[in-house]
Amino acid sequence: MSTSCSGALRAATTKALLLLVVAVFVVSLSRPFPCAAAARDSLLRGASIAVEDHATDVLLSPDGTFACGFYVVSPTVFTFSVWFARAADRAVVWSANRGRPVHSKRSRLKLNGRRRALVLTDYDGEVVWNSTVSANATATATAARARLHDSGNLAVEDASGNVLWQSFDHPTDTLLPTQRIAAGEAMVSADKLLAAGFYSFRFSDYAMLSLVYDNHEMSSIYWPNPYYSYWQNSRKIYNFTREAFFDASGHFSSSDNATFDASDLAKNVAVRRRLTLDTDGNLRLYSLDEVTGTWSVSWMAFSNPCIIHGVCGANAVCLYSPAPVCVCAPGYARAEPSDWSRGCRPTFNSSDDGGQPRAMKMVPLPHTDFWGFDINSSENLSLDECSTRCMSEPSCVVFQYKQGKGECYPKSLMFNGRTFPGLPGTAYLKVPADLDMLEIHIHQWQADSDGHGIAAIQEDIVGCGGMSSPEFLLNVSNASSSKSNQGKSIWFYFYGFLTAFFVIEVFVIAFGCWLFSNKGVFKPCQVSALDEGYRMVTNHFRTYSYAELQKGTRKFQSEIGRGGSRCYKM
Repeated sequence: MSTSCSGALRAATTKALLLLVVAVFVVSLSRPFPCAAAARDSLLRGASIAVEDHATDVLLSPDGTFACGFYVVSPTVFTFSVWFARAADRAVVWSANRGRPVHSKRSRLKLNGRRRALVLTDYDGEVVWNSTVSANATATATAARARLHDSGNLAVEDASGNVLWQSFDHPTDTLLPTQRIAAGEAMVSADKLLAAGFYSFRFSDYAMLSLVYDNHEMSSIYWPNPYYSYWQNSRKIYNFTREAFFDASGHFSSSDNATFDASDLAKNVAVRRRLTLDTDGNLRLYSLDEVTGTWSVSWMAFSNPCIIHGVCGANAVCLYSPAPVCVCAPGYARAEPSDWSRGCRPTFNSSDDGGQPRAMKMVPLPHTDFWGFDINSSENLSLDECSTRCMSEPSCVVFQYKQGKGECYPKSLMFNGRTFPGLPGTAYLKVPADLDMLEIHIHQWQADSDGHGIAAIQEDIVGCGGMSSPEFLLNVSNASSSKSNQGKSIWFYFYGFLTAFFVIEVFVIAFGCWLFSNKGVFKPCQVSALDEGYRMVTNHFRTYSYAELQKGTRKFQSEIGRGGSRCYKM
């Protein structure tokens, strides 16, 4: 009796345990796993995303290409962004608060139904950013969800799916396929601290799509080529459409005629692309290899980054070797040791202690150019006339001179200095006459014939991009030394050429005499035979008169042979 009771008890216990396990399993299935939150593509009205759940609580586009949520900048700094989920570097394509990141605790993004739909708050509840519903939406429009589409567009929609707000209308530094950039919109580069940089990609005041440098003190267009007119750049101005975009195949087009293609155009339409205005001011089109998750550059605006304005700042020169390396002009020193964009400052005063102007001199910088800030350009001037004009103008700090047409460009500011082989013209820098040039080192490309003006010294410095890079330090010689060395070089090559020519001529005459002598290759009899052969070749037939032909053929009655023509036998 007791045995049967104990067996029944064990069976009942086992059954109860099984039922409990099944119940727990069913309950666990009814509750979402952490990864389930990552699979949703929409945030419903009233819902929110907390920064503490950044690793799991994200929106994912239906095809899994893009993700949206709190993006880790550092362990305590976050932005609310959209990024490529399948890229190894998780490249960000849009950010709501790029210049104002939030804290890693208690920050939250919430979707409201009111006009300011998406609201991002910091740890203390301060509103950092919000999405204002488009003014074109009806007054009764209410946000129902925020959805991340396969295109990478984050859109706030009403219950019918009408778009009330979308990230595609507010680009940061990246453009995606089918995303358009229009009048009043701009792509702006990011600096190292994620704030807005100095470079933008937008339509200019002339309605021409341009790359613009603006450091809040000076502004300039550096793409398309600022040295050319709009028609030389194959552009149209004052177009009323002002719209540009690129498609999935990698073809970019704009209403002002700007166009370019990816190097892998049409090879694979399904390839993922992004057009990004990078921190260095270069516009690049990237293609994603989804197998490795890496990016490759399929087009870029500049192969030589020294052409980009502001790379080295004012009073500095950029050398491409092959990475951009910056150096201050003679008499100038870096304004900020860790940031080349701040340029260089003068180490001298233009006036003495008594307030009188100091004597100045001009220092040549061959194959060097500074963009813009011309005081009064002229042509058909000699070098001395151009130098005198700059010397007499207090605001002139440098002038550019080009031989040929005698082009003279006095400048009030040294901006976007660059130097590379083949660059036409020479820049002449105005510095105090007593400035010790032997202690000044700048970039140069060519040395004098005797080695003056060049030193092959390399030092580790902070390059233009903020990374350690080699700097090639080349001594600058003054103008008189340069002219003297140039004269020595010319006479050296002249006399060397005459000497070589004389030696070759003597050798040819001596060899000819031996060749036709009795000991040479051609003996007298052989020369005679050659002469006879030449006469036979050049005199194939004898010329006969009509009387001789008539007599020899008996008035053309007797045939004397056959061949290419007929003759008659005498």
